Amino acid sequence: MLAVALSPAEALAQTLTLRESLDTALHNYGDIRAKQSRRDAAEHDVSYTRKSYLPDVVLSAQQTFGTVNALHGTLYSPGGPSNASTSLPLPEQNWNAAFGALYSVLVHWNVSTFGRLDRQIELSERTHELKQRELELARFQHGVRVTHAYLNLSTAQRITHIQKQSVARFEVVLESVQSHAENGLVPGVDVSFARAELANARSLQLKAYDAELLASKELAVLMGVPFREFQLEPTFHQSTPESGEPAHVAPGHPVLAEHEGKVRRSEQEKKVAAAEGLPTLFAFGMLQGRGSGFRSNYAQDPGAFSSGYLGGVGIDRGNTLVGLGLSWNLASVLRSFSSEAARDARTRALHQEQELVTQELVAQARFAEHKFDLAREVTHHAVLQRDAATEGFRQSKARYDSGLGTIVELTQATFSATRADVDLELAQNGIWQALLLKSAAAGDLNEFLQQVRGVKKQ
Repeated sequence: MLAVALSPAEALAQTLTLRESLDTALHNYGDIRAKQSRRDAAEHDVSYTRKSYLPDVVLSAQQTFGTVNALHGTLYSPGGPSNASTSLPLPEQNWNAAFGALYSVLVHWNVSTFGRLDRQIELSERTHELKQRELELARFQHGVRVTHAYLNLSTAQRITHIQKQSVARFEVVLESVQSHAENGLVPGVDVSFARAELANARSLQLKAYDAELLASKELAVLMGVPFREFQLEPTFHQSTPESGEPAHVAPGHPVLAEHEGKVRRSEQEKKVAAAEGLPTLFAFGMLQGRGSGFRSNYAQDPGAFSSGYLGGVGIDRGNTLVGLGLSWNLASVLRSFSSEAARDARTRALHQEQELVTQELVAQARFAEHKFDLAREVTHHAVLQRDAATEGFRQSKARYDSGLGTIVELTQATFSATRADVDLELAQNGIWQALLLKSAAAGDLNEFLQQVRGVKKQ
């Protein structure tokens, strides 16, 4: 990975390869790191759901101080606080208070949920699988964006270099025109015209450099590093890639894999919804100890109690309880039918989206194949244009020096040479962009990177 802690001078001196930019971007980019965290969270959710098999073991201890006045009657607590006083009804209200205590161990174990818990565990596993596929898709898509930005910056740097060469040509032209004007071979207006064209060339150089800075900023943002100027590898303007294998859509394409993960999760959600109406078989057990400052004959003798702390917090009585139970919410059976139907409709929608994405990828692969062939043809003509324009500049310069040409012809030849160089760089970039499009359609960026290492020189 690129060392981002280098000083500016060291950073400029170090060549940034495409592979290094990809490694840095995949390590630093915020969206990738966020998806990694979501993947990790889903993994912990799987562990949490699996632990639902464990029985609930609740330890409880309470010590109270209060009265025990009671009446015969009914009581219903609709989710709010309630309390109960364990005493026989007394003939009248009194405010005798004593300490009491309750200690218990409760074990509750869902012996069987008839597959409901198993389906929930599998759903959490499907969610984790989907998060992993989303992470892989994000890495792939970001890799394509970084590669595209790298190619754009490489081309922007080359255009800046070409505009710099154009300035050098116009400087040579101006020097030649001044020499001819001083010797009376050409009118003085040619000097003014040459100076104007030189100023225009310098303006175009500055604009090209401004575009280069913008491309550098975009690459820096995608890499997650501070903005600076980058020195890139010269591969993409010195070499031409081969066509490689025909464009195709791999079965394991990250986009298709993500949609497949969504379908699998939705299908599992349907199974969970179908299991909502199933009963639960549970076993339970309890060990309880109680203490009270009120004596057993308190109902007959109102003075049979102790307000002392130690007199009420000990264990005076103990109880045990074991049992097996079955709970079944019959209303959930009806609700599960609607929930299952809704999940089934969502799954169908995901299948339809998956088919659409597959069609788009196939179309992109075919388009990329034609675009690559077209880009190679354009580059071939751009090379011929560059050679012809360069030779035309030399001939126009020679004609002007010999007095056979005009300043307009020489200026036009200079512009033609610059435009031909720019067109060739754009055509060269178009080949690499088409190859990147083929790799994006195939779902494997390594095909592009292998071409970078195995290109042939022009």
